[in-house]
Amino acid sequence: MKGGGYLTEDEVIREALRVYELIEQEDQDSELEAALRHSLRSPLKKYKHGHFAALANRNSRRAIAA
Repeated sequence: MKGGGYLTEDEVIREALRVYELIEQEDQDSELEAALRHSLRSPLKKYKHGHFAALANRNSRRAIAA
């Protein structure tokens, strides 16, 4: 949307839901979940394409390192 990488609100919601499903499939990560919830409640944050996927990838890297 404005300066982000998403054309519509639907794209933001669709990606957030996709990442949420990934989180549900893996072990719960309270830090990632809190960041996702905070991002979803923050109307002033400019989201760029891949924002939520980047959060999920960060979680995957932690799991590999552990």
